[in-house]
Amino acid sequence: MRALWDEFTSEATFTPYPGVPFSETLLTEQIALVAEHAGKPVGCAYIALPGEDFGYVFGLYVRPDARRQGLASHLMREVAVSLQREGRRYIVLSVDTPNSSGRSLYEHLGFVDAARTLRAKVDDLLG
Repeated sequence: MRALWDEFTSEATFTPYPGVPFSETLLTEQIALVAEHAGKPVGCAYIALPGEDFGYVFGLYVRPDARRQGLASHLMREVAVSLQREGRRYIVLSVDTPNSSGRSLYEHLGFVDAARTLRAKVDDLLG
């Protein structure tokens, strides 16, 4: 899981700041799912449970050589199964605006644009 997380954060270049380093709490305080192919891990997803009605998906990743085989969709269905078991009714996630393939995947799965995540430099607000 650490290797997949590190690959994910090194590939996710949509933000001007580095990704968060891997922490064991991703495995102990979140729901962590892994996709395997031929006995090897090829993808993962993490789910936080911040509210009683929803789970927040972060860190969905599929290795480049395993993409376009339906694994991300499969992982997201497993997310839904996990959240249903937890009594949650909604899946919430964020996707960076320039990430057209991610946005396309989520739209295909039925996600709708329901909120916006905005970013500003601290110095710009204080300037």
